[in-house]
Amino acid sequence: MPDMAGKVALVTGAASGIGAATATLLAERGAFVWFADLHTDGCDTARNAIPASESLSLDVRDPAAWHAAEARIGKLDVLVNAAGISRTTNPADIAEVALDDWRAIFAVNVEGTLLGCQTAMRLMAREGGAIVNIASTAGIAPSATLGAYGASKAAVAQMTRSIAAACAAQGLAIRCNAVQPGMAETPMTAAMSDDYRRAWEAQIPAHRFGRAEEVAQAICFLASDAASYINGEALLVDGGLINRAVVS
Repeated sequence: MPDMAGKVALVTGAASGIGAATATLLAERGAFVWFADLHTDGCDTARNAIPASESLSLDVRDPAAWHAAEARIGKLDVLVNAAGISRTTNPADIAEVALDDWRAIFAVNVEGTLLGCQTAMRLMAREGGAIVNIASTAGIAPSATLGAYGASKAAVAQMTRSIAAACAAQGLAIRCNAVQPGMAETPMTAAMSDDYRRAWEAQIPAHRFGRAEEVAQAICFLASDAASYINGEALLVDGGLINRAVVS
């Protein structure tokens, strides 16, 4: 794993799941890390005894909160947009999803990611840096129960390419990539029923859900100088789910 010494990173959604695993790994590799989340109690727990880090209260949906964070941070080398939600009040999802639920998902997953990227572009304008957004296999393959979430993550993948192109057009040394996890062991999947979980596991060539730490490894690679020639890409970290054989 590349050394991140001297880097300053901000990770949203850092109170749990993939965000917490990523922030912790970046700190272990030498970066100073801002553990950002709506609820800093979770960030404090995730940080444990990591000295080179700070908790940051951040509502990713709020432009004013991002501006306040920008003023406090001052310098930024790495941004990981890991904050995300998938829950809706109607399991039928795309067929009958409430518009308020649709908007809530897009506010966090899409608008929150956009605001983070815009903030990073300002903070990294002089010295460059790396942005890693969290998309999903749900943004590639359709699902009857993850329609709203999948649509938001498809938007994140396309936004990632657009941010990379915009930075290049402006002459900014800022790379923007995405990671597309499949099913991973996170609080988001913890509420799944046993039958629903087994149905997913049967489709994954690895026959299991990924660990948050496995996804974090891919994120930290894309954030590092080892990925200096990778830009505008969306990396699958899904145990082979999307590329599995249709007929065996």
